[in-house]
Amino acid sequence: MRDAPLRIDGELYLRLETVAEIYRVRVAWLHEVCDHGLLGDVEHEGASICVAAVQLDRVATIVRLHHALGLELAAIVLALDED
Repeated sequence: MRDAPLRIDGELYLRLETVAEIYRVRVAWLHEVCDHGLLGDVEHEGASICVAAVQLDRVATIVRLHHALGLELAAIVLALDED
């Protein structure tokens, strides 16, 4: 069962576990995504990492690049580099 979104500093956030359930990926893999900085700043709610709801399109893109094209996270960082 998915958790309800959290409101932190006026923005909606979802726990990483909920995001993993939505996109059918492992929570550990999403931790790696966060560690690579692909989701920007994350918040913490208790022991949970929370991802801004506005980042969900980016999560979908990352999942597609990983699953459809087989890109590893380091390559996705380069592919999505916006500098």
